[in-house]
Amino acid sequence: MPTAAGIRPAPAAQVHLTLRFLGEVDVEQAARITAALDTVRAVDFTLCVAGVGRFRGQQGSVLWAGMAPVPELDALYAATTVALQSAGIAPERRQFRPHLTLARCRPAVPDALLREWIETHREMAVPSWRARRFVLFESRLDRHGATHAATVAWPLVAPDDEGTAASVPVSA
Repeated sequence: MPTAAGIRPAPAAQVHLTLRFLGEVDVEQAARITAALDTVRAVDFTLCVAGVGRFRGQQGSVLWAGMAPVPELDALYAATTVALQSAGIAPERRQFRPHLTLARCRPAVPDALLREWIETHREMAVPSWRARRFVLFESRLDRHGATHAATVAWPLVAPDDEGTAASVPVSA
């Protein structure tokens, strides 16, 4: 991570791939979301980092590690989108760009420093890993940033011989 004032690396325990940001929801809506996500069935899959980049916004930049394309991840995203629609959550208008947030940077961080870090790390390699569950997180903001706490987790299942999800009960 570049080291400069205004750059806040993501704590390792908080790094995750977001399928969908839901924003603030009340207790009843959270229960509908959880019930809808209970219906999702998807297979486990392998994830691999494929490059780095940044998102720019008025509040600064986000440095991220991108994910190599995986059809099973796309299928999980589609299944959660359908489930969330049944809970009254409109589909995301932005394209799904799977990534891991590595750091948040204030607007005052020099653009040249961020470009240099991206160029230096564009071939970032980390060991691949198996995604075996998807999780509903609750985020709480404080003066140090967001803290994410898992509220419910659903298993992803190993594909059966035909390559489809085996039928298994899902539990939290």
